[in-house]
Amino acid sequence: MLETLQRLRIRYPRWIIAWGIYFSDALFSAVAFVWVMVPIFLEHTGLAYLDLFFIFAVMQTVLGVIFLPMNLYRSEPTVSRFYEIQQMVRTTFIIALLAVFIDALIPGSWLFSAQDILRYWLALSFGLLISRWIFRTLQKYLLTKGFGLRKTIIVGINDRGFQVANDIVTHDHQGFDLLGFVHSDDDPKLNGDENYNIIGHEQDLKQIILDNQVSEVIVAPVKLEHTHVTRIITQANGSPVSIKIVPDLHEVISGLARTEQIYGVPLIKVNPNLDTVYNTIIKRFIDLILAIPLLVVTSPLLLIIATSIKLNSRGPVLYKQDRVGKNHKHFFIYKFRTMVENAEQMTGPVWATEEDPRITRVGRILRRFRLDELPQLLMVIQGHMSMIGPRPERPYFVDKLAQEYPFYYRRHKIRPGITGWAQIKHPYDQDIEDVRKKLKYDFYYIENLSFPLDFKIMLSTVWVMLSGKGR
Repeated sequence: MLETLQRLRIRYPRWIIAWGIYFSDALFSAVAFVWVMVPIFLEHTGLAYLDLFFIFAVMQTVLGVIFLPMNLYRSEPTVSRFYEIQQMVRTTFIIALLAVFIDALIPGSWLFSAQDILRYWLALSFGLLISRWIFRTLQKYLLTKGFGLRKTIIVGINDRGFQVANDIVTHDHQGFDLLGFVHSDDDPKLNGDENYNIIGHEQDLKQIILDNQVSEVIVAPVKLEHTHVTRIITQANGSPVSIKIVPDLHEVISGLARTEQIYGVPLIKVNPNLDTVYNTIIKRFIDLILAIPLLVVTSPLLLIIATSIKLNSRGPVLYKQDRVGKNHKHFFIYKFRTMVENAEQMTGPVWATEEDPRITRVGRILRRFRLDELPQLLMVIQGHMSMIGPRPERPYFVDKLAQEYPFYYRRHKIRPGITGWAQIKHPYDQDIEDVRKKLKYDFYYIENLSFPLDFKIMLSTVWVMLSGKGR
């Protein structure tokens, strides 16, 4: 039976692994909580079991939020166990400090002694280490039996590619299912005696990925020549694959690559998967709990702004424009009008300059304090946008920029935002050069997307608005 299932090469979504790890951790965290904390609470407080469950749920949620940006719920078992242990010990220490904080909030004397906190920290750390060891051991065993493998191809029939293939075969618990090689233009001439599987040429890479349902593409060029390597990666544009490249490519596409620690396969990961729990679930939840109250609280201000615009210049209060969002889907973005009516009919689609005569008096104030963006809270609630993310661009500029920058499409892998890393680091765009500069910040944000970074951007945005440093 096991051999039959192994031949089927059963695969499953990565989120199943992430949630499996989370619930496994939660189980062992509960054991530590019941063993150390519950007896103390029952002895010294009148809290009911439901109250204790709520306290545990809060602490477990904090644990999950801290683990997420540390990639400790990742589906691939490619990070060393020592690294996971190191990160988890640090995190459990933070949870222990949270227990002290909760203790301080409870009226009366301190419930927990230093020994109690130490016992809880040791129990939690030990429990999570056992949880992770059991889960990863089971996962690696299933991978060696063919469960959950990721279909992989290597672009490059050369010594680099052969070494990577050998490492993949040697470390079969990493989850790579090597389908074969893709011939590259800079490969040495083949003599016809090779016994490895060649499944196509790099010119057909996109079709090869689609036909074989490939999940991982490993690029192993003879030379890390900028134009050639970029062309290979561009072939995979728009395909739902993870691209890994034999080291030193960071000199070619600096800012787009994230180095990974992988057993036996020293690779640089390009365009990592963005379908994380934080990006798909938690970030959306944060958007809603921020956007809805903000829209209610700022409604009097919105009315004042609308009246001011109407009194200052002729035309509608809101400005509607077609923008490109997540997965290249078009949507209408709404802003408070800051220019004269039909401004683009005079000049065509161009960026506004600092002294642009099309900007109205009220418009200058709105742009300075970034208040013209407030109507986009509706776009956040509707799901077209996020509070934090790269700014959505117009189709005209998207088409133009995509031709100049092969990786521009990467911006459309996540929801665009009202504000972003680029917006707090750079003023409004005035030309194509400004967009080029902002792309570096956009890619940095995308590759390092996390709650701490979003929180930093939100605080910086508030400062920009209050200080009037927008334009």
